[in-house]
Amino acid sequence: MSKESILIVEKDTTERNVITAVLSRLGFPFRTASNTTEAIRLMDGESFPIIISDIRFETEDGAGVMNRIRMFDQHPPFVVMTGHSGDYSFDRVFGAGAQEFLKKPFTPDQVENRLKRIFHERLLICENEALQKQQAELNEQLKALLSVAADLTSELGFDRLFPLIIGKISEALNAERTSLYVIDRENGELWTRVSEGIAPLKLRLGDGISGRVAQTGEMICVEDAWELPYFSREYDEQHKFRTRSVLCIPIYNRMGDRFAVIQVINKRDRGIFGDKDKSFLIGLGSQVGIALENAILYDEIRLSFESFIHTLSAVVDARHPLTAGHSQRVTEYSLMIAEKMGMAEPQLEVLKIASLLHDIGKIGIRDDVLLKNGSFTPEERKEMNTHPAKTKEILEKFRFPKTLKSVPEIALYHHEKVNGQGYPIGLTGDKMPLESKIMAAADVFDALTSRRDYPKYTRGETFSCEPMPLAKAIAILKSEAGSHFDRDVIDAFMGCLPRALLRFRGEHFPPQYVDDTIRLLAPELLGPER
Repeated sequence: MSKESILIVEKDTTERNVITAVLSRLGFPFRTASNTTEAIRLMDGESFPIIISDIRFETEDGAGVMNRIRMFDQHPPFVVMTGHSGDYSFDRVFGAGAQEFLKKPFTPDQVENRLKRIFHERLLICENEALQKQQAELNEQLKALLSVAADLTSELGFDRLFPLIIGKISEALNAERTSLYVIDRENGELWTRVSEGIAPLKLRLGDGISGRVAQTGEMICVEDAWELPYFSREYDEQHKFRTRSVLCIPIYNRMGDRFAVIQVINKRDRGIFGDKDKSFLIGLGSQVGIALENAILYDEIRLSFESFIHTLSAVVDARHPLTAGHSQRVTEYSLMIAEKMGMAEPQLEVLKIASLLHDIGKIGIRDDVLLKNGSFTPEERKEMNTHPAKTKEILEKFRFPKTLKSVPEIALYHHEKVNGQGYPIGLTGDKMPLESKIMAAADVFDALTSRRDYPKYTRGETFSCEPMPLAKAIAILKSEAGSHFDRDVIDAFMGCLPRALLRFRGEHFPPQYVDDTIRLLAPELLGPER
C-alpha cells in the first residue's frame, strides 16, 4: 500500500496523540480532525485510504460520519473507536462500513497491532486490485492479439489488411502511431510499406531507430528518443512533432532473414513501453512476418500475371499497326465507366482482365481478313465475327483464379447489343453482364475515334477510315443508348468522358481533336494555359 495520509477524526487530544504516535513510529503520514466538519473539509481536497474515527461526537455519531464520508469515497476502510460499547452493536457499526472496532481506553500496543493487521489486509487488497488490473490489460492485449491474428489469416488484400493491423497495434499498445518498414538490402535502405499519420519514408540502413533495428536486429525500447545519439530530430522539427517513447522490433521471414521492422511511437500516457508491450509485439511479429511475406509474394505473382496479360494484349494489337493500343484504351475507358457506376473492386479486376484480352481471339483470324484494307465481304465479315467465340475458347484454357473465372464469358459478349441484335449469340440486355455492356461502349468508342483500314459508317452515312469527328462519335453513342448500348452505361461514360479524353490527349488524340469537347464539358481540366 502506498503511504498516503491516514485521517484521524478524534475530539479527545490524549487519545488522538496515542494514535498519531503509533502512526509516526510505523512511518505513515496522517491528518487530524477534531470533529466531523473538519473531517469533511479535509475529504473534499484529499483521498484517504484509511480513516480512524471516534464513534460519538457532540452533533453526530460515528455511523453518520461514515455515511457522510462515503459521499466522497465509496470504499475507504474505517477503524471505529468507542468508549461506549453498550450503545452500539457490532452489526450497526460494521453495517455502516467499519472494518475494525477499537474499544476505549486502548494502549499504544493495541492500536499498533490493530493497524498493522489493517495495513497488511489493505496491502493485499491493493495488490489484488493491481493484479486484476494487469489481468484485465493482458486480456485486452490477448483479445487484440487474437483479433490481429485472425485478420492476418484472412483474405484481405495488403492495402486493406496492413493499415488495419497497425491501427490495432497502436490501439493495443496505447500508442500514437505505428509504422511497418520493409528492408531493401539491395539498395541498402528501408521504406515504409504502411504507416499512420506520416508520408512515406525512406531511410538508409543504420539511420535512426528503425534503420538501426533493421541493420542489427536488436530490439530498441526507449523512453525518450531524443536522448539517443543516433536519433535524428530533423523529421520532428520539420513536422512539429515530438518523438518520445519508442518500441521497435525486427521482423523475420520463414528463412530467418530480417526483412521488415515494426516501430511503435509515443505511449499516450507519456510512459515507456513495458514488458507486456514488448511481449505483445514480439508475439505478433512472427505472424506479421508470415503475412507480410505472403503479401509480398502475392504482389510479385500479381505483377507477373498482369505483366503477362498486358504483354499478351499488346501482342494481339501488334498484329495490326492500326489497332496498337486499342485494348489498353478500351480497358481504361471501361474502368472509368465502371468506377463512375460504383462497381466493386472484385468486378473491376474481372473487367480489367477481360478488357485487356477481349480481342485475343483475333489471333485465330486469317491475316488476309484481319489485315484487309477496305470493307469486308459477307464471308469475311462472318469469319471476323467469330473472334469473340475464339476469345472465349482461348481464355477458357487459362487457369484463372476463382475471382476471375467469369473473364472468358465477359469477354465473349463485348459485341452483343442490348436489343439482341449483336453477336455471336444475340443476347438481350437483361442477359448481358454489366461488365460486357461497359466494354461494348468502350470498344465502339475507341473504334470510332481511331484510324482503321475500313471506312466508318452509321445508318447509311459513310465516313473515311480516319477517326470520326468526336462530336459525331459522341452523338452515335447517345443515339444508340437503349438499342445498341445500355443507357446507364452511356450516361456514366458521358460523365467521365472529359477525363478519358484528357488521359489520351497528345498520346492517342491530337489536342485539336479533343480540346473543344473538353472545354465544353469540363473546362477546368485543361486550365487557362491550354
